[in-house]
Amino acid sequence: MNSLKLIRLLIKIYSNTPPSLNEIESMGLLAVKISQYYALRPDFIDEKVCLHLSKLYENSFQEKTQKIQEIIGRDYWILDSMSSFEEYPFSSASIGQVHLGYLKNGKKVVIKIERKEFKGKFISDVKSARKIAKTLLFFYPKLKKVFNPLEALNNIEESTLRELDFKNEVEGAQLLEKLKESNSKKFDLSRLEFSRFIPELCTEKTAVSEYIQGKSFNELLDKNEMKYDDLLLLFKYHSFFMFKLGVFHGDLHPGNIILGNDGKIHLIDCSTIGRIKEKLQRGLFWFFYYLCRYDYDKAAFYLNRMSEVQLSEKKYDIFLIKFKELYQDFKNKNVSQISLTKRMMETIKLAVNSGMEFEEGMFHIIKSLMYLDGMVIRCNPTVNLMDDIRNFTLLLEKDIPI
Repeated sequence: MNSLKLIRLLIKIYSNTPPSLNEIESMGLLAVKISQYYALRPDFIDEKVCLHLSKLYENSFQEKTQKIQEIIGRDYWILDSMSSFEEYPFSSASIGQVHLGYLKNGKKVVIKIERKEFKGKFISDVKSARKIAKTLLFFYPKLKKVFNPLEALNNIEESTLRELDFKNEVEGAQLLEKLKESNSKKFDLSRLEFSRFIPELCTEKTAVSEYIQGKSFNELLDKNEMKYDDLLLLFKYHSFFMFKLGVFHGDLHPGNIILGNDGKIHLIDCSTIGRIKEKLQRGLFWFFYYLCRYDYDKAAFYLNRMSEVQLSEKKYDIFLIKFKELYQDFKNKNVSQISLTKRMMETIKLAVNSGMEFEEGMFHIIKSLMYLDGMVIRCNPTVNLMDDIRNFTLLLEKDIPI
């Protein structure tokens, strides 16, 4: 990636000038991933720019018309197991494109193929981007405290390298399915499903899974067909995995969620698995438990408790005053009036500036909250989300120690 182009891209993002999505893709995979990352940071850039950049999560703006035979390469043998397949994709994203096919036993499947060799170029681009990040930190050392670009690059590199190996997606789906089965007696997870792969037809560059008949949450939201009850059910499931198990789907955007014709919620693209330690897991649950009851003293207490570094009494008293000021307009507001994600971003920023430190798993949590909050705003902008979160906490309060 050209360093000057990357710098120009960052300048556009920080100056709240929506960059061309086609131009971002032409710069390569790292530019796409950086832009996707910034799409999750409304605490640093304008929400309209975030929304603009978020389109990169669900659509590819280039190379949509490649034939399956042109890109499948050494995995061509997989097509020999098909009775038929569609040459052109019905969907594409930053890394892969997706085709329909039929196995010889008649089962309809999805064939996901990596469009080209990304890994070598991506690693090289990350190396160059780190040099730029170090220069930024040299001139703006305060950036490290609030938004460390090196940590962001580490997150992007780790998640993207996992995403580039489709075997990780298979393993992720199998892990979440196993957790579902082992906890099904404790919690009703009957309407939750994950991608079902045909393991013998999956490689690092190609993955074959059973076709899911239904519509993505994104499509339902676009057509105003999304039922709020289905969205709440997703919240319920995600809350269980995140707060109770500490292991959850780490890329829960509406394009990765399908409401099947069977009425079940299917989570796809499980290559990114969010994991948080027990300390953060418990602290976050009790933070939300008291936040949705507008008990700001206890919410602030548990926010500090989940920090890797506890504030001194003096610093905590100052933090508490600022925390209450931040939430003084929060009570009984709907999601269109106050975005939970944006307020959480402001909360984390305040906490970090006050001296708290959080484990990297916090990134996946904020990412999940932004997706879920965004879906609620699109589906039912007048709802008070805190009321529903309060109901979720009642389901888990006996299972999560204080």
